[in-house]
Amino acid sequence: MSVLRGLIGVLVALAVSVGFVQFLELMLANAVAGGALQTMNDYALVLNTWPLLAMRLVISSFMALLGGYVCAKLAEHDEMRYTLIAVIFRLIAMAAGNAAGYMPPTPVWALAVLLTVSSGAMLAGGAIRAAAAAAHRKKDLVPHPVPGENH
Repeated sequence: MSVLRGLIGVLVALAVSVGFVQFLELMLANAVAGGALQTMNDYALVLNTWPLLAMRLVISSFMALLGGYVCAKLAEHDEMRYTLIAVIFRLIAMAAGNAAGYMPPTPVWALAVLLTVSSGAMLAGGAIRAAAAAAHRKKDLVPHPVPGENH
């Protein structure tokens, strides 16, 4: 059951950090353009401006942080292992999606920055949850005082 929970955590992390981010970027690009964009190149022209690249960095990093946390929360054990698996699959998905044209083409330098910063954020999210889980497990190991006993 633990492996299944970990894999579900990886899939949820990918949905949050890739799928939901793409949805947010589409809404952002359409709002900035003032209407529905028709082609992937039009979409890329809007998203690859400096202000929107900065917004993309913030959005993808925050969602990656959330994805890493959720992945670790769902995994319950070996939190960082499953978070690292999610990071690796996310890197592959983003690089392959950009190369294959499933996503608006992003300049290589910008994609490298987005992936580096957001991968660190995803690992940080997993580490936050792993630390909280470790503290909780440690607290459960400490014997609680029994009322009426002298210690």
